[in-house]
Amino acid sequence: MLYLILLVVFAAVGIFFYFLYQPVQEAAQRNVFRQKEHVARELEEMFIFISVDGLQKIKWTLCVLVAGIALMLTWEATPPAPMIAAVVFGAIAYWGPEIYIIRLRRRRRVDFGEQLVDALVLMANGLHSGFTLQQAIDMLIEEMPAPMCQEFELVRREYRLGVDMDVALKNCCKRTKDEDLELVVTAIQITRQLGGNLAEVFERIVAMVRERRILKGKADALTSEGKMQAMVVGLLPYGFMFAMTKVNPEMMRLMWTTLPGLACLVAVILLDVIGYLWVRKLADVEY
Repeated sequence: MLYLILLVVFAAVGIFFYFLYQPVQEAAQRNVFRQKEHVARELEEMFIFISVDGLQKIKWTLCVLVAGIALMLTWEATPPAPMIAAVVFGAIAYWGPEIYIIRLRRRRRVDFGEQLVDALVLMANGLHSGFTLQQAIDMLIEEMPAPMCQEFELVRREYRLGVDMDVALKNCCKRTKDEDLELVVTAIQITRQLGGNLAEVFERIVAMVRERRILKGKADALTSEGKMQAMVVGLLPYGFMFAMTKVNPEMMRLMWTTLPGLACLVAVILLDVIGYLWVRKLADVEY
């Protein structure tokens, strides 16, 4: 009877995979393709000239290397601690390059926002001197450092290829995701359609953007203590675990050698991450 039940179960599983394998495989391939397109677009927007396949090779190389090092360093520990350490640090190393790319993107957006006021002042001076908007953009590309010059270089290239200036500026807003630049582009579009002194509009926007930057600096200063507390409280359980491992290793060994201990360890990590993100969200003031 038991063999008959097992045979029926295996047959059901086989039929299930037979009918769902192809749709699941196609869905997985579409998902991977979309992810590769997204990563490639992110790299191109940050002027990082590396292919997605090359990035995957780097990720897997770091994963295997770091997992091997973690396994060797924890080889003398009680099983399954070496395997857990290898898996955890290998996963961190695998996602490390993408985390680094995210940090680079955020750093690039911050740098772009910090350079925007100087860029607007430069363009306003050029317009006061009698330059057209295209000539002012050319001057901005020559005078400003990256990433400002890189983004407006793309605007100039799109314009020379026949794209309307308003569309090229909107594409720049989509790449940078800067709210102040969106305001500038909207002002440029309205002024070009209805008429007006674009240089004076730039000067007013510069004054407003400066006030926003001052307000942002005050908000960051007031919330920096909360962000630091989130980091300290988030790292406190791991520091306590490390200290207890040195003081009483036999007791702490139950944390990764028994099923209840592993469950508690996973729960601690999940709750700690959720608490850290929660406090960071509370300290993120929108203005």
